[in-house]
Formats: sequence, structure tokens, C-alpha cells
Amino acid sequence: MLKRSSFLALLALGTALSSVALDSSAAIANPTPPLAIEAFADKAIFYQRGESRNWDSYFGDADASERWDVYDPSSALGRNNWTKEMTQRGALGQWDQNIGVSLGKGGVLTVEFTDNYLTGSGNAQSDLWIYEIGGIAEKTSVEISVDGTSWYDVGVADRKDRKNDSGVGIDIDGLLAANDTLNENSLFSYVRVTDTGGNKYRNFKAGADIDAIAALSFVKKDPPPPVDIPEPSMMLGMGLLGLGILSRRKSANTAG
Repeated sequence: MLKRSSFLALLALGTALSSVALDSSAAIANPTPPLAIEAFADKAIFYQRGESRNWDSYFGDADASERWDVYDPSSALGRNNWTKEMTQRGALGQWDQNIGVSLGKGGVLTVEFTDNYLTGSGNAQSDLWIYEIGGIAEKTSVEISVDGTSWYDVGVADRKDRKNDSGVGIDIDGLLAANDTLNENSLFSYVRVTDTGGNKYRNFKAGADIDAIAALSFVKKDPPPPVDIPEPSMMLGMGLLGLGILSRRKSANTAG
């Protein structure tokens, strides 16, 4: 889980990032994700909780630690792991960081892929998967970015109903074809999901719930260049050489 200071810092951040709205017809919803997915979001960059009904009456003190798991953005990182049994009615105690983060009405979550780039696939298959979960299907608008500054709208992730509890797939190839500054080789590191504000907000954790965000079409990022570390024998030799130089200087000073 995020440390409290980091969590509160994410909550307090504002966003001044630009967004380019494009034709979102390329966004599609698929009933089930592929069985084998390798690339999941690694880092929470920004989180702003939206409005939730009865927030104060349910959680009490604004610093109450038991509410953090429901609103912990790190819950949306890594592999999807939500099951229906985790969120049985009234069982808030079961909502831990393995489940997901609740956005609240109009809430925003931005994540980064640090090990991979999201790419297009060149076909009509889903390239991005948003694991919006829970008993109520709720919509999120989805944007992607190369640099975390300029954003491109890829449509609305609409799970349609609670039966599709594994989330929504989105094809980004329509975006790549429609924008002059992008192409099939464009590499995206960032995804931003925003609760649309038009969902059914019934309780303390209202709004879209995000369990994970996965790149179905991706390429690996180049690893950082290796750091040359001298062999132990070389380091020992350099150390002895240094001691020899110091010894000679000391002897010369004494003689003088």
C-alpha cells in the first residue's frame, strides 16, 4: 500500500494536462479479456477522488485508516485479482488493496506503464483493457498519452451490465489512424480513466471501481544501460595502490 504521505499527496495534486478529443468510434467493448495478459500498469501518477454519498457518515474521521484501501490508487496496479466474493454486500472489511480503487463521482486515476509501452495492433482487436469491476457497471472515459502531457481520447469504457464483470476492452487503432501526429509505431506510457459523472451513485464508494489496467498490445521498454562495476580484484588493487601513494606522501612529509 502507498505510504500515507504519498497517498495524501496524490489526492492533493491538481491536473493541468491538455487533452485532445477525437472520434471515439474506435472504442469497443468485449465480453471477456484474453486469458494470458502480461503488461499491467506499474505506477500511480495521479489520483483525485470524486464525490461519494454519505462519505463522512460512513467513514467518520477524514483520517480514518480503514477507508484508505477503498481509495488507494495502488490498488489498481499490477495484475487483476478481483472476485465477486471479495465484495459481498456490506462487507467493507473485505475491500482490501487487492480489489481495486473507487473513483467516486467524477474521480480521476492516471497510471504509468514503466516496463512496457501500450501500442496499436493494426486490427480490430482490443489493445487496452480496463478492469472496471463490482456489482454495478459504471462508465469511465479513457485517455492515453505518450508523455503524460498531451492526452488522446479513446472513448468510454462501458461495461454495459454486471454480467461483464471482467471489464472492457478498447481498440486504439482508430485513434492512430485518425490523428496526423500518431501512427502505428506510437508508444504510449500513460493511461487516464475518469468517472463520467453519469453513473448510479448509491453509497460511500460510488463511482467506477478500477481493479487493473492492462496493455494487450505492447512492446517492452529497453532496459537501462548496465553500470560497469569493477571486479573485486581490480577494486582491491586500486585500494592498495591508493594506500601506497598515501604512504609515500606521508614518508616524504616526515623526511622534509
